[in-house]
Amino acid sequence: MIPYQDALDIIEGISRFGSKLELERIRMLSDRLDNIQDKVPVVHIGGTNGKGSVARMVSSVLTAAGYKVGLYTSPHLHSPRERIQVNNTPIDRESFSQVLEELIPYIEDISKRNNEFYLTQFEILTMMAFLYFYKVGVDVIILEVGLGGRLDATNIVNNVIATVITNVDWDHMDRLGNTIPLIAREKSGIIKRNVPVVTGSTGDALDVIEETAKRLNAPLYVLNRDFSVPWWVLSQTGTGIYFRNQREKGTFFTGLKGIYQVENMAISVMTLELIKHRFPFSPEDMYLGLKNAFWPGRMEIVANDPIVLLDGAHNKAGIEKLTLSLTNLFYSKPTLIVGILRDKDAYTMIDLIAPYVKDEVIVTAPKNKRALEIGILAKIVSDLGKKPIVVPTIKEGIATGLEIEKEFLCITGSLYTIAEAREEFVEGIDKG
Repeated sequence: MIPYQDALDIIEGISRFGSKLELERIRMLSDRLDNIQDKVPVVHIGGTNGKGSVARMVSSVLTAAGYKVGLYTSPHLHSPRERIQVNNTPIDRESFSQVLEELIPYIEDISKRNNEFYLTQFEILTMMAFLYFYKVGVDVIILEVGLGGRLDATNIVNNVIATVITNVDWDHMDRLGNTIPLIAREKSGIIKRNVPVVTGSTGDALDVIEETAKRLNAPLYVLNRDFSVPWWVLSQTGTGIYFRNQREKGTFFTGLKGIYQVENMAISVMTLELIKHRFPFSPEDMYLGLKNAFWPGRMEIVANDPIVLLDGAHNKAGIEKLTLSLTNLFYSKPTLIVGILRDKDAYTMIDLIAPYVKDEVIVTAPKNKRALEIGILAKIVSDLGKKPIVVPTIKEGIATGLEIEKEFLCITGSLYTIAEAREEFVEGIDKG
């Protein structure tokens, strides 16, 4: 068997082939494996923001109900094994190596037969997840879209029992389109004929989703139309909502924090109600599953003296929700530590959060080739009226923050930034 470190090196090496939004390659691979992705029912979850939180909540409730649940999410924070989980436990190292080794002959054959037609890292990880879930015999797969939807590698599934499009906002415009309707069209590409769809989308995006659902005869459930949250409660320990639709009503609480979890939890509850006939669960299962749901790096408090808040907001919509959470959950402004990738709208992100943080902003960058140059980010911060403190690494940025701030630090801008920050505060993280 391939040694685990060699397996990691192979996966990392494949990243040089980049990301390609098309399905031809992964369909070739899935055909060689007798389309194992269709042998288990799937809840397919897409959208701009919140899809990871929804995936976690749905998975957690079904796990509490006693089902064997496969969960596939991206990106990872510390190890690619985090992407492939069963009952909230990452794939072990030996199994990771085994499923990759099983796929390699097929991957090499496809490449040879198609003139160096290499599969991407995401495509291979996606098929590794399907193979692992099939081998261990999961009852259901909770499947998060990677990018977009229509041409995302996860969109080779056909045995779908529910589809979710959390919302549609500006993100990856270079890949998905430069208007909301175009982005919505890509994301609505995961909708399947006769399969129910749940969404929190509004406006032009909702128009596109409605059009697609109608064409495919897919029952559509829209937040604030078919189900709603008349009231909610936010706290530093979690989020509570009162949920209501035509058939059900009740109060629910999740340990996930932040104002965006109000919509995410409502969407999760609606989705669970739609699949309850296939996967029955009790009110106690719902209570425990939502309460115990955990999504690292999303409004996560990792220290209390001072408070250190990590949030992986990496686009306009994410930053907007973060600022709302800051004003609703905390009594003072934080000192901001920020590192952003260069393919994001850094100016808009800083402009949005600037009024909600203190004057001094610690500007840094994650260890990633896509990181925005610190000097450029510092100029943006300065142009928007804040005082940048330039620090070359996340670790040094945290040390600086702890020196100048005694009450509240907020670290955000990218999941890569959050990953490095978590490793400074959370003990026992398995980075392998």
